[in-house]
Parts: sequence; C-alpha cells; structure tokens
Amino acid sequence: MEQLLTKKRFDECTICAYHESGHILFAYLCGYSCQYVELINENNNEGFSSIAVIDYGKDAYIASRLTQLHPDMDFFRTMSLGEKLECIEVGHRLARIFLGGSAAAAVFNNDSNAHISLPMQIDYTDLLRTESIDAIIREISINEEEDFMENILQDALYTLSNQNIWETVDDLAKKLLASNQLNKNDIEECLEEHGIFFEQT
Repeated sequence: MEQLLTKKRFDECTICAYHESGHILFAYLCGYSCQYVELINENNNEGFSSIAVIDYGKDAYIASRLTQLHPDMDFFRTMSLGEKLECIEVGHRLARIFLGGSAAAAVFNNDSNAHISLPMQIDYTDLLRTESIDAIIREISINEEEDFMENILQDALYTLSNQNIWETVDDLAKKLLASNQLNKNDIEECLEEHGIFFEQT
C-alpha cells in the first residue's frame, strides 16, 4: 500500500525542493550546469531525500578531489602555485553551491526573507563537504582565510535577497514539486525565463 503524504512529509518534500533548487541556481551562477534533479520518497521513517547531478565541466577532476570524504592532502601540497590558485577558486565555487542549498531552504523557512542571522542550520552533507574544502584551502593558501563558511553563507544570502534570483529558486522548486524530477532542458528553460543563461566554465 502506498504511504500517504502527511503534512510532515509534505513539508520535508518542500524543503528538499528548495534546497536542491538553491544548489542548482548557484551551480549555474558559478558557470556549471545540472543534468538532473529528483525528489525521492524513501517510503520509510526517514521521509524524503533528494539528488541533483551537477556537471562541473572542465573543473570535474579537481571538484572530485576537493569533495572526497578523506582528501589526499599531499595531492594538493604538491601542486604548482598556479594550480593551487585555480584549486582555491574552484573550492570557493563548490562551497558556494553546497551552502547555497542550505541558504535557499533557510530563506524559504523564513517566509522568503533572506535577512537571516548567522549561524544558521546547514545540511549535514553540505557541511561536511564545505568543511573539507575549507581545510584544503587553509592547507594550500598563502593568506589564511578567516570565517570561510560565514563569508560564503553571507554571500549566498545576499544573492538570494535579489528578487529575480529568489523568484528563480521559487519557480524551480515549484516545478520540481509538481513533477518530482527535472532534466537539464527543464532546468535551463526555467532559468532562461528569468534571464539566467548557461555558460559552461
């Protein structure tokens, strides 16, 4: 028998949709794209989960290294200065994408108001990934960056305070809720309606 979508589960589903829409929006703002996004009904006590498959383009290899559960620090230490600088730039973009999901969910929960005080709740998986990127950047950066996550969250919230940006996230989330999944064409059609066009990095 199919499990009923209770209010609690509906709320979980909605938050997942805004979370993933935040990831997608920031991925495109960073020059990447999204191949596919889906809301997944776990049909158990865990409720809903979701997945978005981001295409990191030419940064795919370094992105995979930056997001490993146990990154190989020697790999990053032996980079040339130019490679380290490029790696730091990619790390900032990835962190913006990861924290952008949690920021979008928080804005939705705050009645679409992006004026949110920090600290704020961050999805556990996004937090782990961003903390790992922070550790790598601290390892290879000449100028140690303070308040890495706070600065990126502030930037994400500032970006989401733009009316057109938030309307884009809202529209994406509603389309995702209506169909449970969106492909690349669906996503980019929605973004283009709001004047956001795909330019692969």
